[in-house]
Amino acid sequence: MLMIQNSGEAPPEGFCLLGVSTTRNCNVEGAIGQFGSGTKHAINVLLRAGLQVTVYCGRTCMKFKTYADKVDDGLVTQAVDRVYVQFSGTSTKRVDLGWVLDFGAVDWTELGMAIREFVSNAIDRTVREESGQFEAAIKEGRLAVRKVADTEVRAKTGYTRVFITSNDEIDAYLKELPKRFLHFSEKPDNVKKRLLLKEDRNLTAGKRSAMIYREGVFVRELKEQAANSLYDYNFRVDEIEIDECRNSSEYSVRAACARAMRGAGPDELVPVFRSLTQMEDTFESALEPCYICSAFDTPPEVYKESWQKAWKAVAGDSVMCEPTAQQATLVARKGKSVQTVTSSGWAMAAERFGIETSAKVLTSAEVQGRESSPVTPAAKRAVEEVWGWVVSLGMANGREIPEIKCFHDLTNAEADTMGYYDDGVVHIREDIASGGNKYLLKTAFEEVVHHVTSAGDGSRDFSNFLIDMIVEIAA
Repeated sequence: MLMIQNSGEAPPEGFCLLGVSTTRNCNVEGAIGQFGSGTKHAINVLLRAGLQVTVYCGRTCMKFKTYADKVDDGLVTQAVDRVYVQFSGTSTKRVDLGWVLDFGAVDWTELGMAIREFVSNAIDRTVREESGQFEAAIKEGRLAVRKVADTEVRAKTGYTRVFITSNDEIDAYLKELPKRFLHFSEKPDNVKKRLLLKEDRNLTAGKRSAMIYREGVFVRELKEQAANSLYDYNFRVDEIEIDECRNSSEYSVRAACARAMRGAGPDELVPVFRSLTQMEDTFESALEPCYICSAFDTPPEVYKESWQKAWKAVAGDSVMCEPTAQQATLVARKGKSVQTVTSSGWAMAAERFGIETSAKVLTSAEVQGRESSPVTPAAKRAVEEVWGWVVSLGMANGREIPEIKCFHDLTNAEADTMGYYDDGVVHIREDIASGGNKYLLKTAFEEVVHHVTSAGDGSRDFSNFLIDMIVEIAA
């Protein structure tokens, strides 16, 4: 038999009434119960598997069983198994629990889900009894999860005991108990930590994917992620969402992991930064920057200090560069020490935490792989000619002729960008800026219009200016 024991006598209603949860809103650190349905689902899981579950609340014994019944809706008659509890010890009453055996059958499908529920309840009662602590209770045997002989199935005053018929699946779960509950691991203080360096916690052989915990209780293993993880993650109750089956989606887990990295300390960030500089593909390197630190966030100074301190420990005064060779080259040309990282997303986030990145050192054009070059006579003439058209039509909007520069692409000579306008400067790509031609005039005209209107491509203001100009010419 498997015995799950904790000190303190649970109310029988906690096993019999849907919605009853003695830990919901109890405000004790480490308590996780909230739904008031898990114990009832767990009982059904075990009964569906043909296993007996016996609960002792002090001297009160409860055995959960089923009896056959029928439900007739006027069209068909359906056979159902109704669940009831037979009391003994302090009472001999029999109570119909008001649900059938198939309650929860769609989602509650594994024996491990039932064991997790009972163990979690035992931990919850222990931390409530002992002001958030549990280590002493485990060491002294008050909180216990272990195999016992049939002769040990009995009540104990002052305790709640759950006895479950064992089988191979339950035995396997019991062997994995330290991986499923950090409380029973070799390092129970990990229950109070958010980020846990990878150790032998994975349930799937050969995997080093992130293991996700909630107050030390296993939630999920991110097996769908091919990359290894640097950390396992243990969240507080309000930091990760779970459904009534105690599961959490990959999406919400990834967002929670990113937020955990946002508030990580310097020592916790160092392994991540070191991995990024070594160009390793990890779970952490693929975390979305919008969750680490969105463009709308203003990170607290303590976060900025942690990030900057960690980066300095790994890369000194080097500028963090995205994984593009041209950016590193341009930063180096400016006399800066360079350190490339494997993830553009982390570079974006790091910039918001005050780390010097290529985005801070380079112009927006250089970040896009463009380098300025001296203006050619042909480009100068083309812009001046176009400007003359605009002025002659009285459409300069009070602006002065823009500054003119040429540029070249560092990586892709076949790029479609032939010109661009940025901060009062018209840029013309140098390979079309030699000799007078209509293509050069078209490019110069487009960028001059951007200068006059301060409007982007496809905007209504940009279109209106072109229409007005055509009408002025034709009128």
